[in-house]
Amino acid sequence: MLVTVAICTLNRAASLRRTLDSLAAMQQPDGIDWELLVVNNGCTDDTDLVIRSFADRLPLRREFEAQQGHSRALNRAVGTANGDYVVWTDDDVVVDRAWLAAYAEAFRRWPEAAVFGGPIVPRYHAPVPPWVIGNEALIGGVFAHRDYGDAARPLAGAEGLFVPYGPNYAVRARELKNFSYNVALGLGPNQRRRNEETDVIRRIMRSGGTGYWVPEARVEHCVRPDMQTIRYVSQFFMTIGETAAFLRGRNDTAVLWFGAPRWLWRKLIEEWMRYRLHRLISPAPVWLRHLRDYSDAWGAIRYWRSERS
Repeated sequence: MLVTVAICTLNRAASLRRTLDSLAAMQQPDGIDWELLVVNNGCTDDTDLVIRSFADRLPLRREFEAQQGHSRALNRAVGTANGDYVVWTDDDVVVDRAWLAAYAEAFRRWPEAAVFGGPIVPRYHAPVPPWVIGNEALIGGVFAHRDYGDAARPLAGAEGLFVPYGPNYAVRARELKNFSYNVALGLGPNQRRRNEETDVIRRIMRSGGTGYWVPEARVEHCVRPDMQTIRYVSQFFMTIGETAAFLRGRNDTAVLWFGAPRWLWRKLIEEWMRYRLHRLISPAPVWLRHLRDYSDAWGAIRYWRSERS
């Protein structure tokens, strides 16, 4: 069995070095061969120098995707991967020593399965604002937090539950060849949408594919200080709102105000007012919920207005 570990990167040379260091220190899995594929998505920093510096430590191959956009880089990786399975991680992740070995064991244990996922634990860079800690249930998606327990279990991605996430999941290669990443999703130039990975996973599972949670395949996602801000959290949920509106599509019967449905404007105003009030008088779980809902509505409005233009 050959396994491809794939990373798509854009101008994060220092962060990529940390990820590659963790891969070089990883326990080598028994009974499989593996390759590391790094897709340079039009980097202008020292990314290629970092990649070359690991040539004697990792089974590493560099590919280039000139057209920026995360889904385009993912599709480049799929098109050039040689493995029977593709294990995805990101350039701001530290993998556990047993990470790849755990996935290899899962591939052997469940050969009929197409999708696998493991825990993602935030590694917060200090100083950490007090409203961040303990509120992962509300804002954990901002930091890619995923934890479905310590026991292996079937995934249920077709129903929207127990879906693996971008920094830590694996897909059998033959499914990836049939379900390409949607280039209308994924962050990129002039594009503010997400969920390109979960979109592929759900399509695979709706077609009959099965999957498993692999609790031993653990990674840490490094959360920079600039991500631990109200501005970043709000912008993240705006992209989620815009993505959801795009996937739902336009409702031509909706009553529009300034290019967006009236009910969205009402939600935006109500949630903004609640956020401002509860920021003064309530604990973080209360005002974070209103910040999330306000930002989600603004993202959906942004989609409608961009479609009009």
